[in-house]
Amino acid sequence: MKNNRYVAVYARQSVFNPDSISVDDQIEKAKKLADDETVVIYQDKGYTGANTHRPDFQRMMKDIQAGLIKQVIVWKLDRISRSVADFSMMISVFRAYDVSFSSVSEPCLTIDDNPFGKAMLQIIMIFAELERDNIQARVRENYYSRLELGMLCGGSAPFGFERT
Repeated sequence: MKNNRYVAVYARQSVFNPDSISVDDQIEKAKKLADDETVVIYQDKGYTGANTHRPDFQRMMKDIQAGLIKQVIVWKLDRISRSVADFSMMISVFRAYDVSFSSVSEPCLTIDDNPFGKAMLQIIMIFAELERDNIQARVRENYYSRLELGMLCGGSAPFGFERT
């Protein structure tokens, strides 16, 4: 079974933003690292990286545990996770099933026993989680500011009113 293992490319985008890299672009960039290997695509559009409750992420992890995957490639580390705890769990599974990990944007990262590589992964994950927390704080602050100004903060306009 190990000889028939394939490369997994994982891509995620929580919300469409014309200024960010699309899932399709992430996949194309990641496939270039696969070196003509068989590649299977896993993608979660519209899902946060704050947790692992993503359909294709879960499918990929099951395929790893089934011994089907030999390498996971992402465009950027924060596409696969924005949680230090979830990332640590994921890397433990990768190691247990002899799966390597590569990031197009952070080629120096490694999950092998290299102390420097492991430290870099943890530092980058801390910043990914920090960015997630900052985004949540900005959204929350914007929501309450809109409330104070009497603006609608989501949902439909009440019956008899139009949203402007």
